[in-house]
Amino acid sequence: MKRTLTTLIAATLMALSMNAQDLKVISYNIRNSEAKDGTNSWMYRYAASAEMIQDQKADVLGLQEALPDQIRFIEQNFSQYKTAGDFASIIWNKKTVSLQKSGSFDAATWALFKHKETGKKFYVVNVDLDKTPAEEQKAVIAQILEKSEAMNKESLPIVMTGGFFMKPGDAALADLESKMINARKSAAKTDNTGTYNNWGKTSEIRDHIYYLSFSACDEYQTVTKRYADRKFVSDHHPLMVLFTF
Repeated sequence: MKRTLTTLIAATLMALSMNAQDLKVISYNIRNSEAKDGTNSWMYRYAASAEMIQDQKADVLGLQEALPDQIRFIEQNFSQYKTAGDFASIIWNKKTVSLQKSGSFDAATWALFKHKETGKKFYVVNVDLDKTPAEEQKAVIAQILEKSEAMNKESLPIVMTGGFFMKPGDAALADLESKMINARKSAAKTDNTGTYNNWGKTSEIRDHIYYLSFSACDEYQTVTKRYADRKFVSDHHPLMVLFTF
């Protein structure tokens, strides 16, 4: 009887722990397939990207730099994933979330989702500033913030993923830092690993995830795991965040 009760308590605690992590979000600068990166070119690492996506099992992925052939590759190999947007694409797992509506503005794609298990609605805004001149980045971010606030009239939970190409403390990130919460800084479990690796030549934090209106940010992780025996899946490491509604 004692063993049965202990087992039941352990199972209950495990279930509660699993339920606490309602939403898994990945931000991934996939590095475009046209880049001439030698043995790091897309033709040599597409299998590693596929293995990472399969392993991480995200509810939503914000992709940066993805070209149409890379989007098609993901959709053809993962029937559970659908895509919204072009260069700053948002991919969602149709088994766990449903798309309500989507669109784009400036250098971002946005989407409103409904989490199937909890019924909670939330926004994802995926930003790609790769083609934005440095002197224009601050203004573009301010516009993205303004438009994000305007569309989110119900103050729903919102996640902003992105290839910002800026180090922490960059003046262009000031508005984001003041108006949203930095997942790296606030997560209960986190790291300070560099996100931009330049194929092993550097290690700098240049990618970020921000959010608002979730009850908790349970974990932030820079994904440095090897996939398909490749040291790097891209010149940027994927970022993973677990949220509680």
